[in-house]
Amino acid sequence: MALGGGFARGFAHLGVLQVLEQHHIPISCIAGTSVGSILGAAYASGASLARIMATCRTLRLRDIARWRVSRLGFASNHRLGDLIERVFEARQFEDLHIPMAVVATDLNSGEPVVITHGNLIDAIRASCAFPGLFEPVEIGTRCLADGGLVAPVPTRAARDLGAEYVLGVSVGVQDGYRGTPSNIFQVVSRAVTAAQKHQHEVWERHADLVLRPDVQSLAWDDFERADEAIEAGAAAARSALPRIQKFLARGPNVREYDAQEQAQLWLAEAVR
Repeated sequence: MALGGGFARGFAHLGVLQVLEQHHIPISCIAGTSVGSILGAAYASGASLARIMATCRTLRLRDIARWRVSRLGFASNHRLGDLIERVFEARQFEDLHIPMAVVATDLNSGEPVVITHGNLIDAIRASCAFPGLFEPVEIGTRCLADGGLVAPVPTRAARDLGAEYVLGVSVGVQDGYRGTPSNIFQVVSRAVTAAQKHQHEVWERHADLVLRPDVQSLAWDDFERADEAIEAGAAAARSALPRIQKFLARGPNVREYDAQEQAQLWLAEAVR
């Protein structure tokens, strides 16, 4: 699984996980960016989907952000640590039930940083440090920010974990509002979205199937609409089940897809 960023839209990841769990689809590893890192790591820690969903239904931005305007951002996301302490069943990568990779961006080099060992809280906070909104997070000598800048959907990280078949879930980072931007967050969000439009071919080539739940009507901060996002993710996963089950029946040689079948797969996703 490669779970992308998208703030409240990312609750759709839970619907995808729910359908896979209901149909006994095994998950060998998870890679997450931004909100995908939070939900992916929570699931990988062994916390039940019911517990994660219940938490998300009550989650609000104030549970993540502590407003304190500085030169580097409008808020700190230290409160994420409290959320992890409350919901997760593990605090270290080494204690996760499912191998996990969290992707952040190194602001010094502009390169992706894939974290697979050590402290989960710091890694997730770094991956979720959306520029302009949250202060960057320092880990060692690195100054890290949102992983979505370099890996909107971390399919390469999932492949590097050893996945034979990579299922990517993209929910987008658009702010969800119409018209001219009205604040600095909308300006930054739309700039990041514009840049990511030119990254699709980079991360999609490491995916065997990409799900795009219908969450375009949700704004980035529509946390109270968690159930809508979850259902959108579940609907996308249900529509993809025949393809996923076909792979499982065929075995791990996923690269045996012929050109016509692969073209039909991507066309179906584009039409959706």
